[in-house]
Parts: sequence; structure tokens; C-alpha cells
Amino acid sequence: MRLILTLACIFSLIGVSACGNGSKGSEASAERSETRIDEYHADNDIAMTVKSLADALRVGEPLDSTQYDFEGVLTDGQGSPLYTDVQGSPGEWQIDVINSTKVMIRNLYLGDLLPVDLETYLLASLGISEADMVEHNDSSIDNDDDTDVRIYHFGGGYMRFEIRAGISPNGLEGPLLNIVLSTDAPSEASA
Repeated sequence: MRLILTLACIFSLIGVSACGNGSKGSEASAERSETRIDEYHADNDIAMTVKSLADALRVGEPLDSTQYDFEGVLTDGQGSPLYTDVQGSPGEWQIDVINSTKVMIRNLYLGDLLPVDLETYLLASLGISEADMVEHNDSSIDNDDDTDVRIYHFGGGYMRFEIRAGISPNGLEGPLLNIVLSTDAPSEASA
């Protein structure tokens, strides 16, 4: 009988302790998600990646998926993630070689990405400007398509920015960005 009472006391103490730690665990989890972005550092700079891809296209080197395909966090020049997703984590990207002359870079999740700032950063890193724009389809002008498309010539290829608004299942909005680098002419790059 004593054994049963002792075990009952131990289990009830464990249950009370677990209930008390539940709120502490969620507080600790919230603290981890807050500091996760501040402490995150990586060397997958998107500008260096885009420059490498553009240089390969300029010299006619066939793009190889084993060398360039990637899924993970891309960063700015200081090693900070380009955006934070709606869960508070560093935003993830996918780089997908479509064929030997075409590659797509896209953000996988909605978040606080600033596509225009990223576009400016990439144009500066490639040494191209607004004067190198060969096509612009602004979604606010053309109501049939919700995608804002800008295409730039970088000497040996084209860089296409496709920006559209996305909505998560819980109603949060954010931009979805596709960056396509290709040797195809603009009319073929969208195909």
C-alpha cells in the first residue's frame, strides 16, 4: 500500500511540475524564435550567387544542377537572412537550374521580404542600372495579371524579376519573388 501511495505522490508531483514548465517552455521557445534571427549568420550571399550564375551565362558555361541547385537561407552582404518568414524563422530560398541556360531563384515562404530593395542590391552587384531594363509589366497597370515583371539585360543574358502578392492560409500577406536568369530573349524567358 505504501508503494502505491509513494508512486501516486511522485506521479502527481511530476504532473504539477510538467504543468508549470509548460508555460516556461513556451516562453523559452518564444525567446529562441526572437533571438534566432538576430544571432543567425550565414555566408550564402544572394549577390555572390547571382554574380556567379550571370558570369557562367556570360561565358557560355552550361549551368549544372549539381553545382547550383540549393534550398536554404540566402543572405545579404553582412550574412543576415534576406527576410523573416511568418513563423519568425530565417526565410528560405530555392535555386533550381531549369536547363543549361536558365535558372530560377525563388523565396519559398511568405514573410517580410522587400523585393524592390533586393532588386536594387542585385542590380548594383551586377553593375547594371534601370537603363538596362528591357521590359516592364507593372501589375498596377495590367489588371489581368497580378505579377509585376521587370527584365534587365546584363550582357550575355537577362535577369527577370517576377513579384506577386501571396496570402498564407491564416490571412497574412507577403511577396513571392521569382528571379530568373537566362540567355533567352525576354519573350522566351517567360516560357
